[in-house]
Parts: sequence; C-alpha cells; structure tokens
Amino acid sequence: MAFKNTHINYKRSKEATKWLEEEIAEQLERYKKIVAHMEEISEERDQWYEEFFSRIKNQGFNADGDNRIKIADDDLPVKPKTKHKVVY
Repeated sequence: MAFKNTHINYKRSKEATKWLEEEIAEQLERYKKIVAHMEEISEERDQWYEEFFSRIKNQGFNADGDNRIKIADDDLPVKPKTKHKVVY
C-alpha cells in the first residue's frame, strides 16, 4: 500500500512553537561549536589519515584471525578537494 499524502495538518500551541524555536537555536549553537572545532583540528585530522593509510599499506589489517592484508596504493581513497562537512 502506497501512502501518497503523509502530511498531517495540526496546529502547534504557542508553548510548543516557543520551545521548538529555543531547541533549534540551541542545536545551531552546538553545531557551530562543533564545526569550529572540526576546522581547528583539520591539520591534525589529515595527519591521522596519513598515519592510518601508512599503517594499512605497510602492516596491513587483520582480515581473519592472524591473516593480514596489505592495501595497495591504488586502493587507497583520494583526498577530496572539498572541506570536511559536519552533518547532523
């Protein structure tokens, strides 16, 4: 069964509207702090990526028990040209 119209019309109380606006404002403030922190640590994060890639290229990772698989350079992901994006 397909539901084409899933919108439910209802009226929100003034209290609920006010609470919702406050919550949204608080969430946006938290989001801005997270984005700022993620931008601060971008160089450190790039270093973490390089260390991880080096580790899986040279030492490999455990695929099953003691079996280790090394990842070839061609199989490593390419760094995107865009900035990191914080999604919430």
